Amino acid sequence: MVMTKYSLGPIDRVLLIGGGRLLFRLAVWAKESGFQIRVITAPRHAKEAIGETDSASLLNALENADIDTVVVDSIDSEEARKAVGDLKSTFALSFGAAWIFKRNTLDNVFQGKLLNLHGTRLPQNRGGGGFTWQVIMGNRFGFCVAHKVDEGVDTGDIVSYKEFIYPPSCRIPADFYRHYQEQNYNFIVSLLESVRVQSRDFACMLQPEYLSTYWPRLHTPTHGWIDWSWSASEIERFICAFDDPYPGARTLLHGKIVKIKKVFANHQDGYFHPAQAGLVYRVNNDWLCVACKDGAIVIEQLIDEDENSLLQNVRTGDAFSTPVEYLFKNGERAIYTPSESAPKFKANKFSSAR
Repeated sequence: MVMTKYSLGPIDRVLLIGGGRLLFRLAVWAKESGFQIRVITAPRHAKEAIGETDSASLLNALENADIDTVVVDSIDSEEARKAVGDLKSTFALSFGAAWIFKRNTLDNVFQGKLLNLHGTRLPQNRGGGGFTWQVIMGNRFGFCVAHKVDEGVDTGDIVSYKEFIYPPSCRIPADFYRHYQEQNYNFIVSLLESVRVQSRDFACMLQPEYLSTYWPRLHTPTHGWIDWSWSASEIERFICAFDDPYPGARTLLHGKIVKIKKVFANHQDGYFHPAQAGLVYRVNNDWLCVACKDGAIVIEQLIDEDENSLLQNVRTGDAFSTPVEYLFKNGERAIYTPSESAPKFKANKFSSAR
């Protein structure tokens, strides 16, 4: 594997770019540890809630922690350039930043010193989608990857990495994120401490392009429609993938949109024909049993779009179904801008139902 050398440290300043709870935790740690700290974030990230139990926005949390924060629409703006400042003794790290960095900005503003933290194996699993793709694919390997930022998406040389395994208790994105956050928090803290007082040379790995894969950002109301032609295990993983903190996978019941969470595949009741897929064959006060083509799923949470429980409204013989026009929505690519929380959509030229 081709290697290059990258030197980092000594450091007395930390510059964090992007959003999310992990960024906030590291910003607080850096401040408490005596580093100069500044955060640069986009309007979309600034107003996103970061707490697990409250709705505090990133910007409010940073301001309450007395952390210097700059909110900019464009990373190429003069305001952003001034906020970056002198990087001579600075550790600059991006967390899913809302911008694609141009070569001119990387060379002249960041002086080739901007790193990005990526939570999956590279060059496999480039792109976004959070942990939804990870759950869908049944991938339980976790990564802490610090790589150089270039003009591509997650394509820069890998500076440092750590591999770990998500425990069996991780089933939905919220579970994965909690474990990921602890692993990556400790990874970055350790990395910063190792270069704080003296320079350190890293043997960087070039990413072999022929091993690369890319997965796009997702939008639950658009991409979270259940295809009842899938197997029980495939449906289980799909529903889990859009569970908390996301709104839930969708389908129709009695002609109305419903959302499903808290499911598991069950093969105890035997094999079912694809013609039976989606049919409710057993009802309990606390769950439903639904046939799939090679088994069943058990549903413990069924809600409408206003978050009202619907379990008590379902009878045996009712059927879940998803019209093909909803399944075709998987061909619509979600494009998120730095300013807006809601994505715009671009239809792929050759799209088809999953």
